[in-house]
Amino acid sequence: GFLIIFIFVPLILLWVFALADLFRRKAMPAIARVLWLLAIVFFPIFGPIVYLLVRPAAEDVEYRF
Repeated sequence: GFLIIFIFVPLILLWVFALADLFRRKAMPAIARVLWLLAIVFFPIFGPIVYLLVRPAAEDVEYRF
């Protein structure tokens, strides 16, 4: 039980963070956004990791805390 929580909770958080970041980007072209969305959804482990590593600078992103 603990091992499952230890592995899956960070993966879910990574997935949610990648999707939230993707939807905050206003300057990203629509086709790029759709392709990244498909990559993140269909490759739930590697998609978010690759997206977060190669995403452009956050100049157009509005973060609210």
